[in-house]
Amino acid sequence: MTPNNFLDNDSAAEGLPMRLVVTVILLSVIIGLSAKAAYLFIDNANEKKLKGQIDLIDKRASLIYIQGGAQDIDDPAGFSGTVENIHVEIPDNAAFVVFGGMPSSDGNPPEAGNLHTDNVFYYVLNDGRVQTRSSIARFSSNTTGLDRPFVLYPGEYDLTMELVKNKNGTYVKIE
Repeated sequence: MTPNNFLDNDSAAEGLPMRLVVTVILLSVIIGLSAKAAYLFIDNANEKKLKGQIDLIDKRASLIYIQGGAQDIDDPAGFSGTVENIHVEIPDNAAFVVFGGMPSSDGNPPEAGNLHTDNVFYYVLNDGRVQTRSSIARFSSNTTGLDRPFVLYPGEYDLTMELVKNKNGTYVKIE
């Protein structure tokens, strides 16, 4: 074949656009699937980090609860209860985390707790998924009635947990 015949022969050019279209479509599908897999991997890693932080709070609160030594909030002159400080970081994939309450039907954190759900904690992710668990410890965020759940939003916190009691029972107060 001479160079002139090779340059003048355009029989293979008819299938070239179709090959390019198929190649672009396959490459787009591969890139799309890879991006979705990377997103799910990062999201799963963030949820594991969130579970680790929540487990840290639960384990420390359970340990305080089992050890005893609660402050009687009805006796302000009494001794303080068992206290522990911890540092936690709630990742951005969580909408909020609640200790001492059940998920509400409207999707917002509960305003008040009750004696039947004060040992429940849960988290809500930004995609709407809710994971609920229970603890041996009972949680509260206030000292007046020990009837308000403790809510955390994404960010870093230095928490103080104190064991307190009143006529309704013993609680781990988180501030």
